[in-house]
Amino acid sequence: MKKYLMMMFISLLFASAVYAEHPEYNKKQVCLDCHTECSIDDIVMTGKNKEKAFIDKTFRQFDEEFGEKHCYNSCHISKCEDCHKGSGKNISKPKIDDCLTCHKDTYTGIEYTGLGIREDHERYKRGIQKDGEYYLKMLTDVHYEAGMQCIDCHSKNNIQGSEKAKDCLSCHTYDISIIEHSIKGHDKVACISCHAAYSPMELGTFYLRFRESSYSEFVKELPQISEEYFKSSFMRVNERPPLVIDNDTGKYMPAKPSKIIFTTNTYKDLVTGQENNMIANRWKVTYPHTVRKETVLCSSCHDKERAFLLESDENRILYPDKDGLAVKSFYNSSGFSIDNARFVTRKEYEEKINIKSKKYLQKYFEKLDQLKALINKTVP
Repeated sequence: MKKYLMMMFISLLFASAVYAEHPEYNKKQVCLDCHTECSIDDIVMTGKNKEKAFIDKTFRQFDEEFGEKHCYNSCHISKCEDCHKGSGKNISKPKIDDCLTCHKDTYTGIEYTGLGIREDHERYKRGIQKDGEYYLKMLTDVHYEAGMQCIDCHSKNNIQGSEKAKDCLSCHTYDISIIEHSIKGHDKVACISCHAAYSPMELGTFYLRFRESSYSEFVKELPQISEEYFKSSFMRVNERPPLVIDNDTGKYMPAKPSKIIFTTNTYKDLVTGQENNMIANRWKVTYPHTVRKETVLCSSCHDKERAFLLESDENRILYPDKDGLAVKSFYNSSGFSIDNARFVTRKEYEEKINIKSKKYLQKYFEKLDQLKALINKTVP
């Protein structure tokens, strides 16, 4: 009997060792043998096909191997354990920190926990540190304060692209007794347009390439992302994002720079080609994860052309064009394009938004009276 048990033990041990060495062990196929209803290959983060197509269209004219050097092997998941931490049967549903492995910096996600981006330069490497990066302490999202995980709104079907994430009305009702909700026209404004406290945004991204050049010494305080490349930005901010009109819903939605990219190629001690060559100029609709019960005031939109990327010359305080960039203003949509949305026109702003009708003034003072009553109630 003992001999039989010993033989069984050795057989199981050998089988386990062989299985552990199998190239698919602990990888996606083992999981999919049972979880046939889903596939990691359907998840948008697996292939990043849109991103690859963008790199082929833009960076390859600048550096044929840019994608291989910086993109294709980072933040492209290849196995289930990239999101489901653990091994074997002892794996878990993705937690917030698992998602933030990739959803950080200017990518929507990190702001959910109350962390704001900092400027690139070495002097700004202070404050709160997470995964080797430094952040500002900002307001957290109310859903984070309530203990909600990312997967509470982003189901596996949403991540696989077969359904949309939950929106506000999946849980909340649109209460028209609230002054802002009662205003005709605000039904065309997405909830997040008023309830987002801020969005992390990078206004202009610079990729500086140095080959056999001593000039890299002058940018050593900037992030070095590979042997040849340094990365910088014109400005990184945590502020209320401008509004555009979403193509799918027809509503005013927040937007942020998607890819406003400039490249400079230095070989030995000479710049080859155009310095700060603008190879991308795109914005995109965004959904900042900085939801607060408090909202912006009326004048944040109705008196602010910059809130719709319509900043006029006389109101400019930044002059990127005088720095040699092919951009007049990062707060004016002129010269930019946007994915699946459109920019608000000057005519729309003047005729529909920046108006002071009798009805507007009535609601404006009604809101002020409400705020005064709240102050009198809370302040002794």
